[in-house]
Amino acid sequence: MNGPGRLGRELAHTIRRLYVRGLVSGVGGNASVLLPSRRQMLITPAGYFKGGVAEGDLVRVSLDGKVLGKKNPSSELPTHLAAYRLREDVGAVVHGHPPTAVALITAGVAVPVMTPEHAVMVRRLEVVDFAVPGEAGARAVEESLGKCDMVGIRNHGFFSLGADLHEAASRLEVLEESAKIFLAGRQAGGISGLGEADLKRIRNAYGRE
Repeated sequence: MNGPGRLGRELAHTIRRLYVRGLVSGVGGNASVLLPSRRQMLITPAGYFKGGVAEGDLVRVSLDGKVLGKKNPSSELPTHLAAYRLREDVGAVVHGHPPTAVALITAGVAVPVMTPEHAVMVRRLEVVDFAVPGEAGARAVEESLGKCDMVGIRNHGFFSLGADLHEAASRLEVLEESAKIFLAGRQAGGISGLGEADLKRIRNAYGRE
């Protein structure tokens, strides 16, 4: 059963895992998980080293934005709140800075679908222009959050939504994997992503079409 204790341990583990993978930095990136009541969430704290976040460091926040405790939540709290308000299917939100994927979208290059995992995990991704993190950032991505698995922000990072923490974090991982494959292929002389026919076969095989 996913009680608050287990979800807190999973959230702390997830942000540390993303730090080890280089998908968040020591001071950049955040994640949250919706609690079973669906009236509160746990979110990573502001200003904490992401490689050392523990369960006790997490901040409980009600979905009307009230902080329940003395710690400060991530400055990206408004975007997390917007995601849960807009999407009943979302149980976790991860915000990361995968460097290769961020570099591509900032250069105006879409990240092609390079792997079956990407084809299955990320069905729709939109990119928006840079906005200052916080309330302005939430307004910039709000429309896209209502219909996308992931939203990219140029010169910043990606918000990844999922039914749970595993799905949200895995989407970030497979996107960065595709970005690295694509960039390496271009440097080697040329590469293209999977075509529409391939994507359809993959999604049919995984029951996602």
